[in-house]
Amino acid sequence: MPGQRTTGKVGLVGTGMVGASFAYALMQRGLANELVLVDLDMARAEGEAMDLNHGLPFVRPMRMYAGTYERLEGAEVVVITAGANQRPGETRLDLLQRNASVFRDIVP
Repeated sequence: MPGQRTTGKVGLVGTGMVGASFAYALMQRGLANELVLVDLDMARAEGEAMDLNHGLPFVRPMRMYAGTYERLEGAEVVVITAGANQRPGETRLDLLQRNASVFRDIVP
């Protein structure tokens, strides 16, 4: 898109439904030159990276791969989409407490 700024390296922590959607949108819009996917479940991050890499021939060139927290070094932006799913009957406040704990584990 004209006038659109491209970011060098973007980090994504959490490759669930929201994270995978974010990565797809970032790729489609050509907003980054590099995207590193981080998840506690490394196999999930690797699978999402492989799936998304299949679409790279149709978009602006970029590098996309699964990695660890160390690979986030040098990222201009790190997006955190990791979080707990709401349990049946769980209040939003209880969910917030669990997600705050997840966030503290990621950003000490």
